[in-house]
Amino acid sequence: MKRFITIISIAVIIAAVMTGCRKRSINGHLDGQWQIMEVTYADGTVAEPEQCYYCLYLHTVNLTDVSGTMLAGNMIYKGSTLTLVFPTIDDPGVMKKWGINANETEFKVKHLTHGRMTLESDYAVIEFRKF
Repeated sequence: MKRFITIISIAVIIAAVMTGCRKRSINGHLDGQWQIMEVTYADGTVAEPEQCYYCLYLHTVNLTDVSGTMLAGNMIYKGSTLTLVFPTIDDPGVMKKWGINANETEFKVKHLTHGRMTLESDYAVIEFRKF
């Protein structure tokens, strides 16, 4: 009986240690890597950027593309509002293909499921699929 209690105690301690250090998603379906399917700009033009991604996790955002470009920033997600801040970007024009035109952009989360997302700002409406 003493051996059984010792084995159970060790199993409980191991299970607690293994799950205790892992960072968990705090943003629900928002967290993950999203591929841009379509960007509709405010002037009505539509673009389908090839292999451009948003990686959203915890409080960070990374914009990447197939050429290896990576732009890092901070994100604030409250309710149906997503704010992306890129403090180190000197020329916001480099973010146009990701539907962003300023170092700080506020999006309305118009649609969000485990596989699809739509973001809307005053500059663009962006359609995503989870990648």
